[in-house]
Amino acid sequence: MKHTITCQCEHPFEVEIPDEVNLDQNPNAIEELCNGSFLTIVCPSCDSPLKPEFPLIIDWPSRNLHLQVLPEFDRGAFYRGQTKQTDQTEIVIGYPEAADRIIVIKEGLEPIIIEALKYYLLLKADETNPEAEATAWFVGKQGDYLEFHVHGLRNEEVAVSRIPYSVYTKTREEYRKNPDTEPFKSIKSGAYTSVQNLLRPELD
Repeated sequence: MKHTITCQCEHPFEVEIPDEVNLDQNPNAIEELCNGSFLTIVCPSCDSPLKPEFPLIIDWPSRNLHLQVLPEFDRGAFYRGQTKQTDQTEIVIGYPEAADRIIVIKEGLEPIIIEALKYYLLLKADETNPEAEATAWFVGKQGDYLEFHVHGLRNEEVAVSRIPYSVYTKTREEYRKNPDTEPFKSIKSGAYTSVQNLLRPELD
């Protein structure tokens, strides 16, 4: 689908943006999503790289993943029930969450368990710096550890946290025994599984 984008240099131009990407048919998109280069567009006037977000469907049939990606600016509308949701798809909001989810599935892990581990990391981050607006992102599995990056604790710094895989399995066991307890209950809101559900903005 064609979209008109206006660069910061005030130059408007049209680009073709796909509505859907199939990761089995386009495996290069997996790496592009994970490294943040997916749908990076260069302004033809000033050569600035742009990363606009548009609604997107990501299909990964071999991994049984059907993901509806909403732009970050639609987050408030989503919580108000003002966004259209595609049947039988999971939801993520923003391309960074989409990349995070792809890495989780690529590593063969359960999203709700990874989101719970992020929640625990953010609780620690809040104890360290209550004024910070920290975010946690899953980076991948490194041997017997799961690596997360925590942004926002300090300006222009990223805290690296490595959690033993045994903590993941213990958390997974807790979820399977008591899926309706916190934080699992609040992490999942309909088709949207994210630690952001625990941090949702106050809506008017």
